[in-house]
Amino acid sequence: MSGFKDMVAADNEKVFLNLDEFAEEHDLNGTTCKCILQDVSVTENTDIDDDLNPNYHGVYGSRTLVNCKADDLPEIPVTDQAFYVDGKLYVVESCNADMGMLTIQLVGNER
Repeated sequence: MSGFKDMVAADNEKVFLNLDEFAEEHDLNGTTCKCILQDVSVTENTDIDDDLNPNYHGVYGSRTLVNCKADDLPEIPVTDQAFYVDGKLYVVESCNADMGMLTIQLVGNER
Protein backbone atom coordinates (compact mmCIF):
# COMPACT_ATOMS: atom_id res chain seq x y z
CA MET A 1 0.00 0.00 0.00
CA SER A 2 1.45 3.28 -1.05
CA GLY A 3 -0.76 5.78 0.69
CA PHE A 4 -3.66 6.57 2.91
CA LYS A 5 -6.26 6.20 0.15
CA ASP A 6 -4.93 2.73 -0.67
CA MET A 7 -5.18 1.74 2.98
CA VAL A 8 -8.77 3.01 3.19
CA ALA A 9 -9.71 1.09 0.02
CA ALA A 10 -8.23 -2.08 1.54
CA ASP A 11 -10.12 -1.49 4.82
CA ASN A 12 -13.38 -0.96 2.92
CA GLU A 13 -13.05 -4.43 1.42
CA LYS A 14 -11.39 -6.38 4.23
CA VAL A 15 -12.99 -4.79 7.30
CA PHE A 16 -16.26 -2.99 6.60
CA LEU A 17 -17.47 -5.28 3.82
CA ASN A 18 -16.12 -8.49 5.31
CA LEU A 19 -18.75 -11.21 4.81
CA ASP A 20 -17.61 -12.88 8.05
CA GLU A 21 -18.24 -9.71 10.06
CA PHE A 22 -20.75 -7.01 9.06
CA ALA A 23 -21.53 -7.38 5.38
CA GLU A 24 -23.92 -9.61 3.46
CA GLU A 25 -24.63 -10.04 -0.23
CA HIS A 26 -27.82 -8.35 -1.42
CA ASP A 27 -29.40 -7.48 -4.73
CA LEU A 28 -29.11 -3.70 -5.02
CA ASN A 29 -31.08 -2.43 -7.98
CA GLY A 30 -30.28 -5.55 -9.97
CA THR A 31 -26.62 -5.83 -8.94
CA THR A 32 -25.52 -8.41 -6.38
CA CYS A 33 -22.86 -6.94 -4.14
CA LYS A 34 -21.54 -6.92 -0.60
CA CYS A 35 -23.17 -4.30 1.58
CA ILE A 36 -24.33 -3.46 5.06
CA LEU A 37 -28.08 -2.89 5.52
CA GLN A 38 -29.50 -1.07 8.50
CA ASP A 39 -33.28 -1.13 8.71
CA VAL A 40 -35.14 1.51 10.68
CA SER A 41 -38.89 1.09 11.00
CA VAL A 42 -40.79 4.32 10.67
CA THR A 43 -44.10 5.18 12.25
CA GLU A 44 -44.21 8.94 11.99
CA ASN A 45 -46.96 11.07 13.38
CA THR A 46 -45.83 14.47 12.17
CA ASP A 47 -47.68 17.46 10.88
CA ILE A 48 -47.59 19.24 7.56
CA ASP A 49 -47.23 22.74 9.03
CA ASP A 50 -43.47 22.71 8.55
CA ASP A 51 -42.74 23.55 4.90
CA LEU A 52 -39.23 22.15 5.26
CA ASN A 53 -40.48 18.74 6.40
CA PRO A 54 -43.81 18.00 4.68
CA ASN A 55 -44.57 14.63 6.28
CA TYR A 56 -48.09 13.35 6.79
CA HIS A 57 -50.01 11.92 9.73
CA GLY A 58 -49.97 8.15 9.96
CA VAL A 59 -47.18 7.38 7.51
CA TYR A 60 -46.03 3.80 8.00
CA GLY A 61 -42.94 2.64 6.27
CA SER A 62 -39.31 1.84 6.60
CA ARG A 63 -36.03 3.59 6.25
CA THR A 64 -33.06 1.58 5.20
CA LEU A 65 -29.44 2.64 5.12
CA VAL A 66 -27.21 0.86 2.64
CA ASN A 67 -23.42 1.01 2.78
CA CYS A 68 -21.56 -0.38 -0.22
CA LYS A 69 -18.56 0.36 -2.39
CA ALA A 70 -19.28 2.96 -5.06
CA ASP A 71 -17.47 0.81 -7.62
CA ASP A 72 -19.84 -2.10 -7.01
CA LEU A 73 -22.86 -0.30 -8.48
CA PRO A 74 -23.10 0.58 -12.18
CA GLU A 75 -24.34 4.10 -11.28
CA ILE A 76 -24.52 6.28 -8.20
CA PRO A 77 -28.14 6.56 -7.01
CA VAL A 78 -29.75 10.01 -6.95
CA THR A 79 -32.48 11.55 -4.80
CA ASP A 80 -36.04 10.44 -5.67
CA GLN A 81 -34.81 7.53 -7.80
CA ALA A 82 -36.61 4.19 -7.50
CA PHE A 83 -34.21 1.69 -5.91
CA TYR A 84 -34.76 -2.01 -5.22
CA VAL A 85 -33.19 -3.96 -2.36
CA ASP A 86 -33.75 -7.69 -2.72
CA GLY A 87 -36.80 -6.98 -4.88
CA LYS A 88 -38.42 -4.50 -2.46
CA LEU A 89 -39.09 -1.03 -3.87
CA TYR A 90 -37.68 2.01 -2.09
CA VAL A 91 -37.09 5.64 -3.04
CA VAL A 92 -33.65 7.18 -2.61
CA GLU A 93 -33.83 9.90 0.03
CA SER A 94 -30.11 10.70 -0.14
CA CYS A 95 -26.84 9.22 -1.32
CA ASN A 96 -23.44 10.29 -0.05
CA ALA A 97 -20.06 9.14 -1.32
CA ASP A 98 -17.05 9.16 0.98
CA MET A 99 -13.68 7.55 0.37
CA GLY A 100 -15.03 4.96 -2.05
CA MET A 101 -18.08 4.03 0.04
CA LEU A 102 -21.70 5.01 -0.52
CA THR A 103 -24.27 5.64 2.19
CA ILE A 104 -27.67 5.38 0.55
CA GLN A 105 -30.71 6.33 2.62
CA LEU A 106 -33.89 4.73 1.30
CA VAL A 107 -37.54 5.08 2.26
CA GLY A 108 -40.27 2.59 1.58
CA ASN A 109 -44.02 2.65 2.03
CA GLU A 110 -45.40 -0.28 3.99
CA ARG A 111 -49.03 0.17 2.93
